Amino acid sequence: MQATPDLGLPAAAAAAGRTSLEHWEHLAQRAHQHFNAGQLESALAMQVKALHAAQRLLAGPLLAQQPDHCLAAWVVSHHNLAELLSLRQQHALAIDYLCEAHQGLLDLDRACHGTPEIRSAAWRHMRETHGALLQWQRQHGSQPQVDAVLQASARAFGSLASTHPAH
Repeated sequence: MQATPDLGLPAAAAAAGRTSLEHWEHLAQRAHQHFNAGQLESALAMQVKALHAAQRLLAGPLLAQQPDHCLAAWVVSHHNLAELLSLRQQHALAIDYLCEAHQGLLDLDRACHGTPEIRSAAWRHMRETHGALLQWQRQHGSQPQVDAVLQASARAFGSLASTHPAH
């Protein structure tokens, strides 16, 4: 499982969304503790709660204020769930979570309401989700769902390159 990132939130900058980020971090840390104690089912249940908290972060005003932290919570929660499900040999569900993390960032990038800061953060976090999908394929072979999400991101990367050529 990925370690819970230390969000290092400055007190003044995090005042409005502190509870939500702290709540997500607390849930993710508890899931990690259960995992380390060998309590896989408890870790899974706690990680599902952490994902729900991360989803609320993306749906709330904190996303515009701290997009990197909110998107980190989204990605880490999905990846941790995928890892736990993979350990339970629930590979189809693990793939769903890996693909959902990447597709969600792609969708967020395409959303008309996304600010440049949110779109930038989404692209940065897509490196992580893209890498996780490629790692899955290296370990488990090609999967149609993973192939489709990777193709969608290749199209998105291609359209970005054509609208913002390198200098």
